[in-house]
Amino acid sequence: YDAYCRVCMGLGVNQILQGLSYYCICHTLVENRSPTTGYALVVMLQCTTVALAVLDLAGLKRREIIVVQVIGIMPCALTAWGIAHGRRDERGVMDPEQDYMMSPLSF
Repeated sequence: YDAYCRVCMGLGVNQILQGLSYYCICHTLVENRSPTTGYALVVMLQCTTVALAVLDLAGLKRREIIVVQVIGIMPCALTAWGIAHGRRDERGVMDPEQDYMMSPLSF
């Protein structure tokens, strides 16, 4: 049961950090229009996921862990980039008619 508990806790913390990353994107890039803060928070939270994976995954080499984590980081980074570079109207509100070409890659 101990190994199962460790795996579940590691996955849970990783999902919490991913959720916080998307919350930071929404709050800083959409609502407050401050991309620098949004990028900084996303980088900080994603670096935490990489550090957590390096600590938790003992059977893999660090290079393999980082490759797997970079694949997990890409959707969040693409979402942040797409929202930060989206069109806004004169009041700073995002244009609902804009096509986000990179959005399928976020899933």
